[in-house]
Amino acid sequence: SSGINAEYGGTVQEILWGKEDPIMKELFALGLAPSPKLALQVNGSTDADALTKPTVVYTGKSDISQVDGYHSYHGRSSSTCWGSAAANVINGSEGTMFEPLFIYNKSRPVTIYNDQLFRSVQLEFVRESSYKDLPCYVYKIPDWALQNMQNNPTNEAYYAYIYSGLLNITQCAQNVPLYLSKSMFLDADTRLLENITLHVAPNRTLHDTYLCIEPYTGAVIDGHKRVQISVQIEQYPILGVLNQSHPAFVPLISVDEHGSITPHLISELRTKLLIPIFIAHISFYILIALGVFVLLVSFAVHVKSVADKYKVKEDEEVLVHNEAIQAGSATGAESSEHSEKSDLYLSFDGRNSRYYDIDPDS
Repeated sequence: SSGINAEYGGTVQEILWGKEDPIMKELFALGLAPSPKLALQVNGSTDADALTKPTVVYTGKSDISQVDGYHSYHGRSSSTCWGSAAANVINGSEGTMFEPLFIYNKSRPVTIYNDQLFRSVQLEFVRESSYKDLPCYVYKIPDWALQNMQNNPTNEAYYAYIYSGLLNITQCAQNVPLYLSKSMFLDADTRLLENITLHVAPNRTLHDTYLCIEPYTGAVIDGHKRVQISVQIEQYPILGVLNQSHPAFVPLISVDEHGSITPHLISELRTKLLIPIFIAHISFYILIALGVFVLLVSFAVHVKSVADKYKVKEDEEVLVHNEAIQAGSATGAESSEHSEKSDLYLSFDGRNSRYYDIDPDS
C-alpha cells in the first residue's frame, strides 16, 4: 500500500479550479491523466474563446419561438465532445425563458443547452402546478435522455455504453473518467449503488431537475438544476490505494442551482398580467351570456310576433266566414221572395194558357 487516502477535500477554489492530488499525480506520471491536478472547472483565463467571443442569444423579434435560444455559446454553435454532428449542435435556451403562450400547447417539449452536461437536452411536460400561487407547468428531463444505448440507440453518440442514468463526459473533461447523473443516482441503474454507500437515499423532490414555466409569458418562475459528478474507479494493481478497490462510480460533488421569481415580480406579474387576463376571461363569458340572453329574447319576440300574425289571420278568416254566412242568409231570403213572385206571375199567365218571361222587378 502506498498510504494514499482516497478521500478528496479542499477549499471551494481548489475543488473548482484544481488542486494537486496524489492519485492524479501518480496517474499523470504513468501517462494516464492529462494533469496532476483534479479540477471540476476549466479555468477560463486559458480559454481565448471564453474571453474574446461572446455568447449570443435570439431576441425573438423575428421568430418568437426562438426567444432566448442560443445562437452561439462563447462563439461556438457546436461542441466537439460527442460522436455525431447532431449531438454536438448547441440549441435551446439557457433555461430561463421560452416561447410564450404555453397554455395553448403545454405538451410541447422545451430544449435547453446545459453547459454542465455539455449538450442540449429536451425537457418534457410532467404536470400542472403552482409556485407562490402562480400557476405553472412543470418540465423535467425524461428518462430516455440518460438511458444507455441498449435502451435508447440514439444515445450511442453520447458514449452511453455502460449504465443507464450516466452521461459519459470523459471526452469533454480531457479524458478524465468523469460521469454526470442526477443527484444520488436518481433514476439510474441500481447496480451503480452496489459498491458504494450513499448517506442520503435518492429522493425525487430533493434530487430531480425541473423547471416551472409560467404558461402565458414562458418565463421560468422556479427551477432546480441538480447534477452529480462522479469518477469511475477501476482496480490498478500498481497503485496501492486502488489495488484492493472494487470498480465503482464514486460521487465527487452534487450541484444544486436554484432560481425563483422574486416577491416584487410576483406582485407585478399578478397586477399587470394575471388580473387583466382574469378580467378579460370573465368579461368574455359575461358577453357570451348576454349574447345568449339577447338571442333568447329575440327568439321569444319573434315567436310571439308569428303567433300574433296567425291569430289575426285566423280572426280575419272567422270574420269573413261569418260575413259569408250572413250574406248567404240575405241572399236566401231574397231568392225566396223572388220565387214567390215568380210563382204568382206564372200562375196568372197560366190562366191564359200562355208563358211570359217576366222580370219580377220590372
